[in-house]
Amino acid sequence: MNEADEHQEKPGAPFGKKTVLLAIGIAAGVAVACFTVVALLPRPKGPFFDAPLRSFLTGLGVLAVACPPLIVGRLLKRRAEASPYFEEGFIRAVFNIFGFVCFVVGLTCIGLSVWALLKRLLGHF
Repeated sequence: MNEADEHQEKPGAPFGKKTVLLAIGIAAGVAVACFTVVALLPRPKGPFFDAPLRSFLTGLGVLAVACPPLIVGRLLKRRAEASPYFEEGFIRAVFNIFGFVCFVVGLTCIGLSVWALLKRLLGHF
């Protein structure tokens, strides 16, 4: 048997339940921690996304929110490969779209935080 054959993903092979629950738990913990810190930070004087730390933590929290739907979508994909019904594919698509939208919004927040930080650093020169 070839070593490459041993490491290939087999359709329908289950993920470890502990691994999935750990990943979802870590993502939920990161999201709660980030949103709690954002809520406790003092209110900015200017626009919300002009505060780099607040924007970065919001983006990180939204990225953490994106993880569980993407994981569930991946699990449903593996389960639906053997199923002749289309409902599981539709539900999987909903989870994946929600996760993708959260992922893009999180990256946008982080990009805005980098932009606000660069604006502050280059504005003083």
